[in-house]
Amino acid sequence: MTIRCVKHDGRLYVGVTSAMALVKILLGEKPDFYGQASVANVHALEGTGCHAACLDWLAHTHGLIPSYSPPSWDRAQHPDEIRWNNVMCASVKRFVEFCSQYEVEPIGIEQEAFSAAYGLVGHIDLYCLLTWKKKRVRTVIDLKFVHKLQRSHDMQLRCYAKLDGINEARLGLLFHCDRESSTWAIRQVDLHDHLDDVAAVANAARLCIWAEQHG
Repeated sequence: MTIRCVKHDGRLYVGVTSAMALVKILLGEKPDFYGQASVANVHALEGTGCHAACLDWLAHTHGLIPSYSPPSWDRAQHPDEIRWNNVMCASVKRFVEFCSQYEVEPIGIEQEAFSAAYGLVGHIDLYCLLTWKKKRVRTVIDLKFVHKLQRSHDMQLRCYAKLDGINEARLGLLFHCDRESSTWAIRQVDLHDHLDDVAAVANAARLCIWAEQHG
């Protein structure tokens, strides 16, 4: 397992996703890709591409980057150009629907944040203002382009909500878009409940730091 560590102000922090990889093993969860392990890399590429396509579109729409184009197909890494383009197009279309429906206004996109209390660092997909029950609410959002949401996805979002700056969020949402069916939905995650989940991930991070230090 690859452990992502970042040194910040003289202290070592572990990436939330690295700590979560260990937690997923302990929970016995299946990997977040479709099909057989032999095509795991292909589906990982699609997930990364969907994230980039949606978040770059949002950044361009709000004038944060000068231009937008979806991630291009890489013949050497992905076997099907038509599928790639269809998946990228569908993911952006569904994300546009979500942003329009909830009047999403980004505060931070792929924002790096740290927590000294938990020893964690993360890149938050989206920290934003949106309309929720007729009120504008600070919200932390994680994008998931998988077939099915798992418990660890909720845990990951709770950890993001504890990072400095992001802890001002009042609402946590998972934007779930199934790449196979092109359907989307959101799942609300209670940011103030199940804090033992956050403690578990923090403990996993400490194990990762120990492993990094001792080779």
